[in-house]
Amino acid sequence: MDISIFVVHTACLWIFVFKSSAQEVDERCKVDCACCKKGKCGLGTYFSEECTLGCIDGYRGARCWIKCKFNCPKCAVDYSLCTACYDGYYLGPDSDCTSKCLPGCKTCTTGTTCTSCKEGYENNNNTCNSLCPSTCSTCLSKTSCGSCKDGYYIGYQNDNIDLPKLNNCTYKCRDNCVRCTSYDNCSVCKTGLYGTNCAKNCSVGCSANTCDIQTGNCECDPNYAGERCDKCKTGKYGKNCGQQCPTGCKNNVCEKDSGECTDGCTSDTIIGNKCDICLAGWYGKYCNMSCSVGCKNQRCNESDGKCLNGCLDNFVGGKCNQCLAGKFGEMCNSDCPHNCDYKGCLKDSGNCIECSQNFGGVKCEKCAVGFFSSLCSEICPVNCLDSVCDRESGTCSDGCKNNYSGDICCTNNNNCITCLSETRCKQCTSGYFNDKCDKQCPENCLGSCNIESGNCSSCKDNYYGESCNFSCSPTCKIRTTASGSVCQQTNGKCLYGCVDGFYGLQCSEKCSVYCNDTLCDREDGQCTKGCQVKVINDPVCPLISDQPVNTAAVVFGTLFAVSVVGNIITVSVLLLLKCRQRNNVKNKARGPSYENSASNSGTSMTSDNYENLESLQESEHEYGRIQPGTGLN
Repeated sequence: MDISIFVVHTACLWIFVFKSSAQEVDERCKVDCACCKKGKCGLGTYFSEECTLGCIDGYRGARCWIKCKFNCPKCAVDYSLCTACYDGYYLGPDSDCTSKCLPGCKTCTTGTTCTSCKEGYENNNNTCNSLCPSTCSTCLSKTSCGSCKDGYYIGYQNDNIDLPKLNNCTYKCRDNCVRCTSYDNCSVCKTGLYGTNCAKNCSVGCSANTCDIQTGNCECDPNYAGERCDKCKTGKYGKNCGQQCPTGCKNNVCEKDSGECTDGCTSDTIIGNKCDICLAGWYGKYCNMSCSVGCKNQRCNESDGKCLNGCLDNFVGGKCNQCLAGKFGEMCNSDCPHNCDYKGCLKDSGNCIECSQNFGGVKCEKCAVGFFSSLCSEICPVNCLDSVCDRESGTCSDGCKNNYSGDICCTNNNNCITCLSETRCKQCTSGYFNDKCDKQCPENCLGSCNIESGNCSSCKDNYYGESCNFSCSPTCKIRTTASGSVCQQTNGKCLYGCVDGFYGLQCSEKCSVYCNDTLCDREDGQCTKGCQVKVINDPVCPLISDQPVNTAAVVFGTLFAVSVVGNIITVSVLLLLKCRQRNNVKNKARGPSYENSASNSGTSMTSDNYENLESLQESEHEYGRIQPGTGLN
């Protein structure tokens, strides 16, 4: 919008509001558009409500709230300036309609100039100062009428053209005419009449007993219809069309006087001329409800459906539509569920109205919340979530409260799988034991341990013992083609034999230094490749006393053997110290707890140990290879 137009528009609105506030506002006009013509108002340009057809006489403004100051029907924006006056007054010098016209004037422009005369006066030189004949409404002269008062006309007596024509309103209209143009032409009839001679009666259904003078058409009173309102409205009949057609009449149409249904009945279950009788077996206002199947002979009262001849077996009630206690079904021949209480069950579904103690479900086929067993007599475990448990087993089917676990929620932790009782566990989750499942299995257990003792069911690779707290011997032979433990869990027996130079159940015994290649039998330690030398009293390579002794060879062999053993011990000690150093470094990286557990359980069989062991075995083989002495067996 152009800003200049907006400013002008706003300024005009403020001037209008300001001037309006200084003028007299009639508060009655603010209610229901009371001062608008025909009470019509709507959304306007300046206000939410403006009079759409203008103002009634004496008021002005967009909303017609402002009362004209003086005795005038219309006034200007300045409410003190009239723009039109009531009859008998004219604007005058101050435009206030306080100046009166001449006595015979109806309207005038000045105090001496009439523009129209009052009834009974003639406009003589615009002064309306001469009286007309008494039957004239207006006159042209003292003896000639311009128009007649009601009930008189100008013309021939009884419209007989052979008689003199008079223009002084001497002749009367017919008795039924209020106003006429001639004796046989009425223009306005008395109330309730119509026609050229006003000889016909308006229909009794015409509103205010008034109808069109030519056709007799009219606006209808309630209950009437038709152009002349001579028919009853659809659905009505009788005197004054004041009665309702029977509800069973098709299309709600019935004969005006008798009320009989002219189009038939609304359904096949209704009979009679007025469609007001139900066919046998039906009842209700519209005969659309069937008598109960429990009624004998299917006979019941048309208004309330009560059985007229009593009930069939297993039915009860006035309408025989209820089953005997304990029965249900269309014919009330089925038994209610066993666990319904004394109130029984619903006729159609068989659902129990209420259940016996401790039972639940629509047919009481379940236990109530908090109970289980076939008789629902057992109480669910106290820690079941929402007190819900399986009806047969009593296990907590929806889980446990808070931090409880187990099938019946027996332990206050998450470590139980199956309970022995409501306070003791039967099976713990992997890694826990005892009846509360609050103790941890030994760290080297593989999976679970015995719930009572804590003994491991199986061990991690290369550990053995009931608590898997012993490491397999580092001299157990390793299978390079398969993974897994190298010793038995129960006793630590090496599964794949010993590394060269060792024997025994756990390969903890060393073969004799006198054995060729330091090789001996796994079970008894006997040299498998014979002895390098034989020594007096040696249990493996003994020297037989009756054979000749090569003293030099014996001394040399003994010294050589001592040297080899010394070398082996030295190398072994150095390798073991190196292994311990590596393990200490790894344990420190894993933390103090691992160091402590490692020190408590002994040396672990790590891959590094086995690598060191293999190098040890090679070195032992290298240093322990002794050439047989000359002349020895």
